[in-house]
Amino acid sequence: MCKPENSIRRVLAAETIFRSTAISKNVISSEIDFKTPVNITDIDILSPAMFSNTANGGFIVGGTDPENFQIIFQCSNVDEESASANVELGVLNYEDHKNTKLQCPNKIWTNRLIVLARFSVLTIVVYGTTKDPETESVQKKDPSTITMPPLIDGPIDMSGAVSIPDNVMENVETEVKREFDELCGVRQNND
Repeated sequence: MCKPENSIRRVLAAETIFRSTAISKNVISSEIDFKTPVNITDIDILSPAMFSNTANGGFIVGGTDPENFQIIFQCSNVDEESASANVELGVLNYEDHKNTKLQCPNKIWTNRLIVLARFSVLTIVVYGTTKDPETESVQKKDPSTITMPPLIDGPIDMSGAVSIPDNVMENVETEVKREFDELCGVRQNND
């Protein structure tokens, strides 16, 4: 079924995908799943210092690394008998702050975007339309599948670690909050 001509383009998904140093050396697929069929019209990769709106009205800050790499985008076609077969949406030769967008002219309804690339961090924003325009939440996230990369590979020497007393941490937190409020223009009365 083709997408309606009067469909409204919107943010379908926005997330940052992290990979460990060992995994980032290989071309591996990552997936973004959708609760309802969507038509992907364009994809933005956010370089560091770039930001974009998210589907829930917030924003996401870019953090893509490395600066240059090739990304292959594929999706499933939910209207085909064998929806497990992937269809290529396009290839983006990502360059930090230069080549960050891929237009996807297609009429495919999908429930999954597959990203094939070699990267350590990928901040991605997916735009398109939903088959059901009344659908509010589109991206399907399972918290059990969200993984964070290790901060350091290998064991950490904790022999020199020192415990900071609670009262010192409270003073530090109070001072940081005061400084932050001052930077943001919040004035406090110390009555």
